[in-house]
Formats: sequence, structure tokens, C-alpha cells
Amino acid sequence: MQQSKYVVWSVTLIFWGFLEALSPEGIPAPNYNCPEPNGRFSDPEQCDKYYICKKGEAEEILCPEGLLFDNSIPNREKCVLPHNVDCGAREFVQDRAPGSDPRCEKANGVFNHDDPRVCNKYLNCDKGVAFEMPCPDPLYFDVEIGGCVRQENLSEYAKRCSEENDYLEIDGFKCPGGDTIGPQGLLQQHPVYPHPNDCQFYFTCYFGKEPNKFGCSKGMVFDADNQQCKDPSEVPDCSCWYECKENSACPTNCNPDCTCPVA
Repeated sequence: MQQSKYVVWSVTLIFWGFLEALSPEGIPAPNYNCPEPNGRFSDPEQCDKYYICKKGEAEEILCPEGLLFDNSIPNREKCVLPHNVDCGAREFVQDRAPGSDPRCEKANGVFNHDDPRVCNKYLNCDKGVAFEMPCPDPLYFDVEIGGCVRQENLSEYAKRCSEENDYLEIDGFKCPGGDTIGPQGLLQQHPVYPHPNDCQFYFTCYFGKEPNKFGCSKGMVFDADNQQCKDPSEVPDCSCWYECKENSACPTNCNPDCTCPVA
């Protein structure tokens, strides 16, 4: 079978469950005139705003920050990643909300890696939390399409990197290399390691070589023994990562394992 010269590894599936789970709340919009008694209709000026009409009564809805309202398919209008949305005259979007990871251009979406030397990884931002994701070798991330493509197919908007500047260190962590046996006693193709100084995060070494940083949900910590995210109370070395325990001898400043810092 002849191989296609234009290979795209789409990141859409990463967001599929995320998009389906979102159900934005609306507010009454009594001044909006519904074009039809029932349906979803785009705002004439703002590309991430739309209206739901039910029996002629309208509600105003904002897409989750970073997504746009796609009205290209009748009766299948929805909020999606912006890469294939034609906003036309709908030139405005909501402002970036505070509190998101500074590496995220918007709270949700896929973006260039923040290190200028890295082109074979990208940032997957989910509700303001940034996760580093690898492109399958030998593809590179193209922000124009929101996916990974071969180097010769990169668009004019894609970031360019030199192969001599492969980024093999994150937060001071480098993949140690060699064979790694996981908690189940099996050889890991992509070994997992705890972050050297942050209990919430961990690294997956892509084919044992390239580190990719991931994180547990806020309030959870990574258990290096079984490589799962758990409540801090279940991980002795990180039980005081977020706060010292009430009966701690050093309640305002303690180590992750609840011991007091050496004076």
C-alpha cells in the first residue's frame, strides 16, 4: 500500500472525552431574538459565544476558554478546538482568565512547547493545567493544525527547531536510560519516574530517552512505588506536600514527609 506523503497525528482524541464532559451553564438572554424557536445560534460578534433557544426563549452560553463555537454543520453546532473554525466576522473571544499555568495561552487547547528548542512536543492545556505531550517520532508539532506532522509538511506558522538542540532535560531531570522494571514486574517501554522535588508531578521517558512531564490533579501526589496518583495521606514521603498536619511539631513549615526542616 502506498504511504500518504502528508501524515498528520491529530490531537483531537485527547480532547474528545474532555469536550463531551463539559456542559457550560447559560444565563437568560431576553434581548436576543431567536432566529428559530429551537436550536443553537452563534453570537454575531464573539466567536466563543452562542445562544440556545428553547421554545423561543434564549440562553447565552460561553464556550470553555480556548474553544470556539463551530456552526458549520447544521444541528451539530458545538464548541471545538479552534484549528478548523471559520469565525468570519465573529472576531472577539473572551479574555484569558487568571489562575492558569502561564505556559497556557488559553485555559484549554494545544499549544507550542514553551522551550524554543523543542518542536517534537507540545502543551496540552486542560482547565488551566499544562501537560507536556510527545509527538510520535519523527513528527513535529504544527500549531496551525493542532497536530503532529512530518517535517516537510510543516506550515509556515509551525515552530522550527534544530535537531542538534533536542531538549533532554526538564526541571533538572534527565532520563537515566537503561532497562526499567515497572510495579507489575514487567519491562517498561516508556519508564515512569517521580519528579525530583515536586510530589505532584512525574516524568514518562519516551522510549527511555526523552522526558515528558505529567501531573496529578491538585490535591493529589504521585506514588513512585506503584506509579499512581493518590491522596497525600497514602504516600508517607509526600503526606505533607500541600500542608503540614494539625498535630505537626512544625505546623507552618515542614518537609514533604512531615519532618521539620533542619535549622
